[in-house]
Amino acid sequence: MTFLGYFFSAVCLFSLYIAYRIFNKILKSKSAVKGKIGFIEKGFMLIFISLLIITVNSLTLVLSYSFFWEKAYRGISEKQYEAVVIGYKKETIATRNFSTSGYYNKQVYFPEVKYINVNGKEVIKALDLTDNIPPAIGQTLKITDTEVSEKANRIELNWIMMAFGSVFTGLTAFFACLLTTYLRNEAFKKRVSISLYGALVIWVLNGVCILLMWLKY
Repeated sequence: MTFLGYFFSAVCLFSLYIAYRIFNKILKSKSAVKGKIGFIEKGFMLIFISLLIITVNSLTLVLSYSFFWEKAYRGISEKQYEAVVIGYKKETIATRNFSTSGYYNKQVYFPEVKYINVNGKEVIKALDLTDNIPPAIGQTLKITDTEVSEKANRIELNWIMMAFGSVFTGLTAFFACLLTTYLRNEAFKKRVSISLYGALVIWVLNGVCILLMWLKY
């Protein structure tokens, strides 16, 4: 399993812990008003809360790690090269259809590039990111890479989309904090204030990563 896989697993476990505590608090509150709650209602409530917490935490932390933190770290720590696109690597990913709440398989084409590393050896690898319209064969791209990395780190990015992604993860961070602070006996206004600070931290952190990648580029 990759580091991203371990990171995602840790986020899910943490989210399940938070979800269970929120579930217990809601259950005690409802039981005090309605009395005993049925098993089916409990199960539905627990599943819904768990999925909600896992979703917002994953959107905040996993997306931030994949598109900002890791790319900025690799951009700073790895050697930079100019690579030529020589082909495409096709991968199938599960994509959600929000109108039907179902999933479908989508073919995605990651550019394969060729470059000469610091040891004078020719290296062929797929890039870690692609676009709706992938770079053309023969196009030169700036990348960073190491021998141990499975994919090359593309540093020529759509900066507008990266800025939008930073705002989006800040927004999801706000809701993640707002849900988590339900466990605290704080007024809603105080919870909103805490959540705004949490969103600001993620937004600034991801913004700094964008700046570092832009400077590297």
